[in-house]
Amino acid sequence: MLTFIQALARQEGAYAKGSTPTLPERRDNPGDIEDGEFAQTHGALPSDGNRFAAFPTMDAGFAADRVLLDDDYVGLTILQAIHKYAPAIENADDIYVRNVCTWTGLTPATVLTKELIG
Repeated sequence: MLTFIQALARQEGAYAKGSTPTLPERRDNPGDIEDGEFAQTHGALPSDGNRFAAFPTMDAGFAADRVLLDDDYVGLTILQAIHKYAPAIENADDIYVRNVCTWTGLTPATVLTKELIG
């Protein structure tokens, strides 16, 4: 089973294992964190004008995502967290929720803790 943060990264394309690296893989940004003050404060490389931040390593990208999730998502249900993290206007949120729950063994009603985030 994956942790919540690993499942988000997988859904965002960080574990695609295709012949062409995905945007999250190329930018070492497994959570697809948007560039801006938060990303820059948490280790992102200087902005290059891309919507999504670039980090120096995948570990640095995960560390930034973990801070974001720990600070803003603990106490939300999986369903609430995914609606906030990956809004339906940009994502097929029903598929996103189903995949994350399948990969983690959690339910949409599970309340996130720091331990579950991973």
